[in-house]
Amino acid sequence: MATVATRSYTVEEYLELDADAEDERYELQNGSVIPMAGAEPEHNQIKDNVSAELRTRLQSQGCWVMTSDQRVRVSFGYVYPDVVVACEPSYEDTRPRTLENPELVVEVTSDATKARDQGDKLAAYTELASLREYWVIDPEKPLLAQYTRDADEWQYRAHTALSDPITGHAFDLEIPLSDLYALVLSDAE
Repeated sequence: MATVATRSYTVEEYLELDADAEDERYELQNGSVIPMAGAEPEHNQIKDNVSAELRTRLQSQGCWVMTSDQRVRVSFGYVYPDVVVACEPSYEDTRPRTLENPELVVEVTSDATKARDQGDKLAAYTELASLREYWVIDPEKPLLAQYTRDADEWQYRAHTALSDPITGHAFDLEIPLSDLYALVLSDAE
């Protein structure tokens, strides 16, 4: 993705730009403003599947499951994850309010975001004291990269078969990978 301009933005300038945007959303990374492009239907379906599965399992526990309109504060600036979970959300007093304490973050990759989702964002998310899990999902093939905090270390597991159960250690949940890829991929493909 290209940046809006080559100049560096302050946090205040970014927050004003993002708050005044009507149909656009922007992320801020080390002073660079990054416009968020529209997504392919497969990306949106997987995001919605993940959100629905997590909401079904976690809402009764008092957890908020929010999608890509919820901004999150990270070390390098601000991001809009595809799905984010917080059980006792706290917010920065910005417009719109910015989540400070995500516990689970999910990114569905695209060609334009793959390197960032598994590079800069992975590093920034895993620095968050509140974060317990980070999932990166490939919309083109069965692949969910699961990063789970174990004490002060992060464990990695790749799920590559639609029959794999995704066990969310942070929330004591189990979701078949096939449910996250429903309507997008099937065992018959």
